[in-house]
Amino acid sequence: MDKTDFISELVKKTGISRSDGEKVNEVMESNNILGNAGNIVAEIAKKLNIGEDQAKMIFEKAQEILKSGVLDKIKLPFGK
Repeated sequence: MDKTDFISELVKKTGISRSDGEKVNEVMESNNILGNAGNIVAEIAKKLNIGEDQAKMIFEKAQEILKSGVLDKIKLPFGK
């Protein structure tokens, strides 16, 4: 899954704006998503100027999108 697809899917699943989706993508790219989720949620909340609960929801949706992209690659390792 490329960055554009990720952002589009995140916007669709969360209702955030495209520019906010790009900010979330920056946060996700600059952090180890297997690391401390609390730090990532706090950074999303700060960048988007939103509450921790909403940032956590966005982070969880982002994780779901990323996991589905990884699973697609495992299922179809040689392309489409």
